[in-house]
Amino acid sequence: MTDQGRGYGSEPWGQAGSYGGQGGYQPQGSYPQGQQPQQPYPYGQQPPQQPYGQPQQPQYPGYPQGPYGTGQQPVYPGQPYPGQQPQAPYGQPQQPQYPGQQQPYGEPQQQPRPPQPPQRPRPQDPPPSGPGPDGIDWVAEAAKLEAEARGEAPAENGHGAESYSDEDVYVEEREDGEEEYVPFLSDEDDSRSGRRKDEAKGRKERKRSGVACLGVTVLLLGLIGGGGYFGYTYYESHYGAPADFTGDGTTDVQVQVPDGATGWTIANTLKTAGVVETAQAFVDAYNADVKTASTIQPGFYTLKLRMSAASALKELEAQAGGEVVIIPEGMTAKSIYAKVDQALKVAPGTTAKAAKDDASQLGLPSEANGNPEGFLWPTRYSIAKGMKPIDLLKQMVDQTKSEIQAMNLDTAGKSANLNSAYDVLKEASILQAEGNNVADFGKIARVLYNRLNTNVTWGRLELDTPLQYYLGSKTFTNAQKASSAGGYNTYVIKGLPPTPIDNPGQAAIQAVLNPTQGNWAYFVAVDTNDTRFSATWAQFLNDVQAYCAKHGQNVNRTTGQCQ
Repeated sequence: MTDQGRGYGSEPWGQAGSYGGQGGYQPQGSYPQGQQPQQPYPYGQQPPQQPYGQPQQPQYPGYPQGPYGTGQQPVYPGQPYPGQQPQAPYGQPQQPQYPGQQQPYGEPQQQPRPPQPPQRPRPQDPPPSGPGPDGIDWVAEAAKLEAEARGEAPAENGHGAESYSDEDVYVEEREDGEEEYVPFLSDEDDSRSGRRKDEAKGRKERKRSGVACLGVTVLLLGLIGGGGYFGYTYYESHYGAPADFTGDGTTDVQVQVPDGATGWTIANTLKTAGVVETAQAFVDAYNADVKTASTIQPGFYTLKLRMSAASALKELEAQAGGEVVIIPEGMTAKSIYAKVDQALKVAPGTTAKAAKDDASQLGLPSEANGNPEGFLWPTRYSIAKGMKPIDLLKQMVDQTKSEIQAMNLDTAGKSANLNSAYDVLKEASILQAEGNNVADFGKIARVLYNRLNTNVTWGRLELDTPLQYYLGSKTFTNAQKASSAGGYNTYVIKGLPPTPIDNPGQAAIQAVLNPTQGNWAYFVAVDTNDTRFSATWAQFLNDVQAYCAKHGQNVNRTTGQCQ
């Protein structure tokens, strides 16, 4: 326990040659077949009829057209008919003819042709708008009469006629091969072209209906799929297999299987250490192979975080056999020496003496000054017959140097204001000694960072574990707490101690390199599964009180110790 340790359609209308974009020009085809619109003439006169056999004025490109688009010249009051001498009505002076009416573009006079029935126009530029020589805009007047005949009011546009959009006009091909424009609001057409039009319209309506049906189908499928998903989720959460990680895991971690451990005991131990996702997943795997699983022996095992239950069980079974020695995370060099003595069946103290006398053979970096503390990597080592202690220690140092290189610790620690791999090992060793479980390592690492790099404790760690390491005892006196203790008393000195205080594992090192974000400055382990973190001294004292109460004591709110 630490002292202070916490989504458009077709081309748009309005372009050249389209009716909708020319001021609402009305095509002839909008009148009943064979009829012409009635036009009012000034003074109540009726327009003279075209005599039979009178040649019709030929059409030329650009030649002015009649108001109905028939290709005839417009007839205005006081203006001669084609082939007659101009006469002035009621004694009025004769109106001059407009240029270009007799022989446009200088072409010779065409021979007369028998009259032909009016033709519906092809798309062309609309007639000029505005009043004629008599001051009346006959185009606009004709459009108004047409609208009145249909019982509609003329639209207020450039010619006083209605405008059509691209959906109001059908383009059809006549029997002579020409196209004609038929308004949407026309009488029912029983011709072959009309039937084709109706068939095309029916196809479009069927297509629209098909799209609507498709949309409804997609919606129904979505609802059915959503219901199926939630039903599956409910089944999985209540009756499905227990949650389980996949794969062989990530970071190394050591766990201890205690004496007399059952499948559930091992399962809960692995769950607490973050090896498996749920204890039930491991128990299911254990029961599926109970004959082999029951051979797992007590001791320390090197596993990985986030392993599948099957992978964890397989690894436990593999490590149970053979001559091995397992070095747990956080074990000090002194304790490792005794373990090696036992594994190699040599006299107690043999390994410690070899580490001191033959330190030059271990391959330690210069920073270590011959002290292997922190370089005896915790993992599982095989033991060969006749192996000497120095050989096994050398394997441990080589493994540590390999891990340092793999994690690039010489530069990786700079983000945490640690200038060398050795400094990373020092801080990780303190974290390893202070932490009770891997789940708290990131927060503890933040507490250590804040204490070393802020003024919360003036750069001092103020932890018990370094001093206890130096003294070799869990208890110490006030006088010892006031001494420098060879640089290991972090209540007195700033920064890190001279050496690591144990041999940290990969999980502790990674936590030091990537501490959890937070402003914690204090922590206290109330029990093995309850570590409390705080940012203020007052809150810390409350947390310590919870710890002291478990032991029948009260907290000293001055020193933060139980008494």
